[in-house]
Formats: sequence, C-alpha cells, structure tokens
Amino acid sequence: MIPIVTLIGLQLPMLLGGAVVVEQIFSWPGLGLMTMSAILNRDFPVIMGVSLLAAIAVLMANIITDILYAVVDPTIRYD
Repeated sequence: MIPIVTLIGLQLPMLLGGAVVVEQIFSWPGLGLMTMSAILNRDFPVIMGVSLLAAIAVLMANIITDILYAVVDPTIRYD
C-alpha cells in the first residue's frame, strides 16, 4: 500500500497543472485561464499568488501522504 499512497500523493499537485492546460484549451473560466492571462499580461501579483497556491497544494499533498503512511503501515510512527 505504501507505493500506492506515494503515487496518489504525487499525482495530487499535478491536478492543478492539468487544470491550467484543460482550461486554456476549452477557454473555461477558472484558475488556469486566469494564470495564463496573468502571465501574458505580466500581472506579477496574480502570478505570485497562483505560485503560492500551487506551493501550498504541494505541501498539503505531502503532509497528507505522510499522515497516510502511518495509517497504512502501523510500523511507521511519528514521535
């Protein structure tokens, strides 16, 4: 189960990057389209905000993955 939990934890932040591509292709309003328009218009505060949001998503996925390690495998303990 540990490899499965690891792969799921690695895929969670990639969902955010996939949203950028899908929203750009289909012109759906959302975070991805806003990011691309901010990059093209050089709107640096929006770019920094989206980068911060992406970094928080990666950190949260890593924390959730670490917690799930202890749930899946009882030999792993966090003291």
